[in-house]
Amino acid sequence: MAVLVAAVDCFSADITTLDGKTYKDARVTGIEADGVHISFREGVVKVPFDQLPQELQRQYGYDPANTTELHNGIAVKLAGTVKRVAGQMLANFPQSVAQNPMPIALLVGFVLVLTIAAGTWVKSRKREQRLASRRDEYRKSDDWQRKRALVLKRDKYHCVYCGARASRVHHKRYAPRNVGSEPIEWLVSVCERCHDKLNPDFG
Repeated sequence: MAVLVAAVDCFSADITTLDGKTYKDARVTGIEADGVHISFREGVVKVPFDQLPQELQRQYGYDPANTTELHNGIAVKLAGTVKRVAGQMLANFPQSVAQNPMPIALLVGFVLVLTIAAGTWVKSRKREQRLASRRDEYRKSDDWQRKRALVLKRDKYHCVYCGARASRVHHKRYAPRNVGSEPIEWLVSVCERCHDKLNPDFG
């Protein structure tokens, strides 16, 4: 479940993300747990924190090392809010309304929907964390080393972004479930500098 926070950035400037996209006269108009909303000349777009330049990541308090704590904290706050709102609604019901089964049923349904949504969001975050751990293990395998060598050879050991000497391989995207099943078309050769920009949490 996304929790949108009002933006505090009132100034416009060009913003270039780590994947090379530039948004002209852009400003941050909203902040969520996993990214920010950017308003620019052509509309509004949501950009994940890990694609923002490092100075913007720091400005909005994003720390890759603390994402687990951040998500768990949001889940706890959300659960507390659901309980508090439900309690206030019941406390404010007139006696005649509280005895009417229809408002009670609506309230129970409201709380149930929020609880299910919060639980689904937490499960999704835990699944992403498990996949990240499995990807780290996969990078130590012989299969990854073979695939890495093929990609570097295909790109002639040149970074696809800046043309410098490449020594690393970057995933443009990941397989949703089967770690290591990504085709080499999803992988590109990169230099150390571009790798650090694309993967700040590996830095």
